[in-house]
Amino acid sequence: MPFIVGRTDDYGATKKAENSNGRCDVKPAMSTTVSRKKGISATSGLINFLCGMIGPGCFSLSASFKQAGLWGGLILVFIVGFLSLYSMSKIVKCSQFLAKSNGDQSLDYGEMAEAAILSSYKWARRYAKLAKILVNSCLLAFQLGVITVSLVFAVEHITEIWEFISGSPPPFSKRVMILIFFVPQMILNFIGHMKLITILCLCGNVIIFAAIILITKELMVHTWYPTWELDSFTGIEGTSIAAGALIYSFEGQAMVLPLENSLKHPKDMGGITGVLATSMNLVTILYAFLGFFGYVTFGPNVQGSLTLNLPNSVLSVTIKALLVLKIFFGSAMQLFVIVEMLLPSVRSKISEDRKLINRLLPYALRLGLMLISLCLALVVPNLMQIIPLVGITSGLLISLILPSLLDSMVFLPVLKKQGEMLQYYKKLIINVCLFVIGWLFMGSGLYSSIDDIINNNV
Repeated sequence: MPFIVGRTDDYGATKKAENSNGRCDVKPAMSTTVSRKKGISATSGLINFLCGMIGPGCFSLSASFKQAGLWGGLILVFIVGFLSLYSMSKIVKCSQFLAKSNGDQSLDYGEMAEAAILSSYKWARRYAKLAKILVNSCLLAFQLGVITVSLVFAVEHITEIWEFISGSPPPFSKRVMILIFFVPQMILNFIGHMKLITILCLCGNVIIFAAIILITKELMVHTWYPTWELDSFTGIEGTSIAAGALIYSFEGQAMVLPLENSLKHPKDMGGITGVLATSMNLVTILYAFLGFFGYVTFGPNVQGSLTLNLPNSVLSVTIKALLVLKIFFGSAMQLFVIVEMLLPSVRSKISEDRKLINRLLPYALRLGLMLISLCLALVVPNLMQIIPLVGITSGLLISLILPSLLDSMVFLPVLKKQGEMLQYYKKLIINVCLFVIGWLFMGSGLYSSIDDIINNNV
């Protein structure tokens, strides 16, 4: 990665843009000075971000309300939504500050982590590569978790479709059906016609919004449970599991930097009315609506996805079938992203003379990654268990813990060098609190999720 390297001091090897006073400006001035010749508008960025954020995970929100309680879940949605927005803003500010220092260089999440450590304290620079590996490993784990959720999601909906058509449950167990569904999914991954899959994934966004409209109509006409008959709050265990599912649904950190890099005016990303804040506010309101009214509509009977609570009509079954197709092609896209990230580093360790191995390597990598997701799906074939598990581990690292750490590594040395100690300690205290809260949530959530899986294994 090319960096503009200046003189070495204790506060960073990467040359930072200086203002007229010769001081590094911590404010993301890059956002007001850079205008790219090619790029998308803020409106297009908003639409792209909303389409990326609103996926099948939004249908699991009511289960989180069941786990955390009606009012506990509502409060938790807004807390997780705010923390996600705050952490995404940290990532954007770090990226813009580093890009300003390096000539508007486009950085993904892993590259930004490496650049952040290289620009930080002298003692930390040796860990720059490790930071990139850590971030990419978390992204890899989360993507594999998404594929695992997709396998379980698809099979649960196929079960409902089977019951509607045949009038009886399928003759196979859920784990056997996961194995059956895995075969065509793996064949599609081997074919890997990405242009066609991309088009079908884009069409899948229409399916998601159609399902949201159908569910909204059902929520409005259905008889509601009296709120006093539902749990208002639950204990730490239920709240921790719910937090994991919410973090999974709000996860969008991996999309933030590619989107910011594609905007014609990077300044449109930040601010109260920017792409990031506007889209996250809309997503939070939608999630709160689906979660709250889904729980008061279906009460204790709410399932891992609201689509599973829909009455078995021709329309709802059609939506479920289309969602399965969306998942089918979406999983192939998720795997493609992972393989593209891993393949160069794996291939660099194999001699070019081994042509057969190099030719088979992408297929072996796809098979190995899919087998990892398959094993996890077979161990935890339940949406209400697998979604929180993914969210509370890799999802929490990506969305809360790592952004706080990277924000500290980028800005604390600069603030200290400038003598702005009030801002230094303010940022330090906030980031330490978020860092500690993140690990506490991970510990309690992981314990609660594993305990729930062991005690309610199906």
